[in-house]
Amino acid sequence: MSKSWKSLGVLLPVAIMLYLMACQPGDTAKVTSDNTNKRVDSVLQLMTLDEKIGQLNHLKGNYTTDIYEQHLDLDSVIVHGQVGALTPFTEMRDLIHWQKLAVDESRLGIPLLYAADVIHGYKTIFPVPLGQAASWDMEAIRKAERIAAKEMTAAGFNWTLAPMLDVTREPRWGRVMEGPGEDPYLASEIAKARVEGFQGRDLGLDNTVLACAKHFAAYGAIEGGREYNTVSLSENVLREIYLPPFQAAVAAGVGTVMNAFNTLDGIPASAHRFLIKDILKGEWGFQGFTVSDAHSFYELIPHGVAADKEEAAYLCMQAASDTDLWGQVYSESLEGLVLDGRIQQAQIDDAARRVLYYKFKLGLFDDPFLYLDSTKGQQQWLTDEHKAAALDLARKSLVLLKNDTQLLPLSDTGQKIGLIGPLANSREYRDLMGNWKAAGDINDVITIYQGLVKKVGSDRVLLAEGCEGFGKCPEDMIRQALTVARQSDVLILALGENGYSSGEAASRANISLPGDQEKLLKAIHALGKPTVLLVFSGRPLLLNWAEENVPSILACWQPGTMAGDAVADVLFGGYNPSGKLPITFPYHLGQVPIYYNQLNTGRPRLGPDDTRWGVSNWSDVPNEPLYPFGFGLSYTTFEYSEIDLDRTVISFDGAINARVTVRNSGKYKGEETVQMYIHDKVASVSRPVKELKGFKKIELGRGESKTVSFKITPEMLKYWNAQVEWVADEGEFDLYVGPNSRDLKKATFVLEK
Repeated sequence: MSKSWKSLGVLLPVAIMLYLMACQPGDTAKVTSDNTNKRVDSVLQLMTLDEKIGQLNHLKGNYTTDIYEQHLDLDSVIVHGQVGALTPFTEMRDLIHWQKLAVDESRLGIPLLYAADVIHGYKTIFPVPLGQAASWDMEAIRKAERIAAKEMTAAGFNWTLAPMLDVTREPRWGRVMEGPGEDPYLASEIAKARVEGFQGRDLGLDNTVLACAKHFAAYGAIEGGREYNTVSLSENVLREIYLPPFQAAVAAGVGTVMNAFNTLDGIPASAHRFLIKDILKGEWGFQGFTVSDAHSFYELIPHGVAADKEEAAYLCMQAASDTDLWGQVYSESLEGLVLDGRIQQAQIDDAARRVLYYKFKLGLFDDPFLYLDSTKGQQQWLTDEHKAAALDLARKSLVLLKNDTQLLPLSDTGQKIGLIGPLANSREYRDLMGNWKAAGDINDVITIYQGLVKKVGSDRVLLAEGCEGFGKCPEDMIRQALTVARQSDVLILALGENGYSSGEAASRANISLPGDQEKLLKAIHALGKPTVLLVFSGRPLLLNWAEENVPSILACWQPGTMAGDAVADVLFGGYNPSGKLPITFPYHLGQVPIYYNQLNTGRPRLGPDDTRWGVSNWSDVPNEPLYPFGFGLSYTTFEYSEIDLDRTVISFDGAINARVTVRNSGKYKGEETVQMYIHDKVASVSRPVKELKGFKKIELGRGESKTVSFKITPEMLKYWNAQVEWVADEGEFDLYVGPNSRDLKKATFVLEK
């Protein structure tokens, strides 16, 4: 252990005792939870109140770009044991310097945690999380986070402020790009995969990191999709839609949970006792620690529920929020609250104990410099293995939305390809990487132009931007694009959002193609040439004109480091697209929020041909979305048999097995995600028209068939009733299986005692 005790003077006997207790034989990986708790207690009993509060204080490091500035002598607060973690955004030498101060100069030598927002890769950038969700491939997602953990630990970090698990039905919200989409079941599977990827099986290894499930809770339900806005929900909807991914993360062992920025029914999430103390730590038994979102404790003041920092600190601690990210609310106020008797010392002890526990589990007490090896970075970053995994997930994330004339895959016949659009060869900061790009370097990204050139050669690819980066398309740039288009045999348009158009603080009231891009699209379309539209975005966009007019459309999200290779492989058939939408694409903005698992109305429309007066519909646009949840085409076709049930009655302690045979009836080998949905026909409260309850991804060769089985248990039929009880009712259920939430085979079964 890199620890010098000579500066501790008269405290040397105490320090030696702490040292011996904290360094029991055997590495951290082999220490049991009981032993870890004993070690935590041995440290805690030596700490002053000020030092305990220090463990709950999480500062920026030397990062200052924020609406709130940090003004303090960071070295001094570290030496005085008044900070427990940093979000440093800096180089390794600074991390080493601060850790040396913590372990060599502070009274008890307690090491620091180093956190970073590693959302979809550290140096090797994977598709944005919404794109990853479109893969429906849990192993690929798990592997992406395993790689992210390896790369960020090589840079000195041991805590990632991810995964973001906010279910959302709101495409206007900028942070939709960061999450798992609209469905709680899919989001829960992703939650488990991402936590397991980050934390691995052993947090004591030097290439695993502490994960953080965020934002707790219901942030994805903000009104109007406007960032940091208000949420108002029934408890039933909260529990059924927004909480399941967090519960899945807790069950997977996630070490930390981040408070949300929003209020929930008028109470800021950071001070929401029911959310944190009752549900998270009470019902679910969460043993880790919570962390505020940036300044969210302080923001109780503008929310209007606290008059000052002292009151904000009181409310958050009473709600069992543990650590304060950047706000310095706890560090300035908790000691006075304890001395006044408003906060109990035991509350501070509990929060500090949770932080110390994970410092032990990460191995920091055994070796504070475990993650601070400056020689590892180049060996762990952007390796061939990592880039191969990024390419695999990027290809799997692409969703084929339309291919009516079978233009795709493109044939390699020597045709001239006109590649047009502001995202065709962008080297701008985040365009193909997306927001939250961590330490990703745009110079490492393979652009779409580069990917096509590698595939067919530079002499066959003609390039024109057509628009500037934010979608402004001057007439002279459109004319240049038309010149390129006329010289080409096949046109590929790379349009959509740049890297700043989605992400935190990037809500959009209009989710059409930004700027004048649709004008460019229409001008190119008027030439009548075979055209493929590549849509790059961090959210669903309005694409109804393109759907009506463009032969082939591919949703590419923001694919990351291997963008160009992934897109080129799909365009030319090197990979058959298999992505499925994790979120609904609306036909019109006025439909939002629109999602597949809606409740029925008392006057439901019975389909697109139902023209009766007095049913629930819009008079000027369809009820149906442009593309439904779970939708995605392939270059081949898949045929589904009828559903075969081994029984039609299930008891409360029984199960039903449902089987469907899927045949590849097309020309190409392909992957299909078989989706299973259930509808409770009569319950004590109205139930969604369908709910995803299972899925399986299979690969089929040309002409090959496979039988896919789903086991249905009573637990899958439960819901939260009006008394907020988790129950299943006797009665009839519809079972659906198919390629998306719209095109489904149907069977019926009964649950009875």
